[in-house]
Amino acid sequence: MKWLLIIIGVLALLVLIVFLVGKLLPVKLTAFKEKQFTTDISSLWSAIRNFEDYPKWRSTLKTLTVINEKQWQETDSRGDIITFGIIEEISEAKMAVKILSDDLPFGGIWVYELTESNGAVTLKITENGEVYSPIYRFIGYFFLDQSATIKQYMIDLESRLNP
Repeated sequence: MKWLLIIIGVLALLVLIVFLVGKLLPVKLTAFKEKQFTTDISSLWSAIRNFEDYPKWRSTLKTLTVINEKQWQETDSRGDIITFGIIEEISEAKMAVKILSDDLPFGGIWVYELTESNGAVTLKITENGEVYSPIYRFIGYFFLDQSATIKQYMIDLESRLNP
């Protein structure tokens, strides 16, 4: 019985430490990645703007439901459902997409910026995220790659453009 109480006490202390450290970490985070594509800007823009086609090329996406011309709902391979919306758009130059779901422990905006130079197109994706849960902040900060989703998106996009 004594060992059981010690184990429970240690586990409770660990959870408390994770929570307190997570509270000290910033809610807001910024991550970005750039990648150069050897395609024309119209093809790249079409691939990122036509979210209806995402299930055809995004490896972590299971299904997508179109809500309207600027909003959609994704179900990922783990069964998580997230609603997104385009909040800013400059054709073939910039698009900002916001997480519209308000029942998640995180939120934020992805900003896509396209620039063309010397026959190639550079895509820069900046994530301006927020992690509301202190436990999620702790896990994300110490154990996860904050830009992993952007990296996977870029890999999938490259495969889409160069099958």
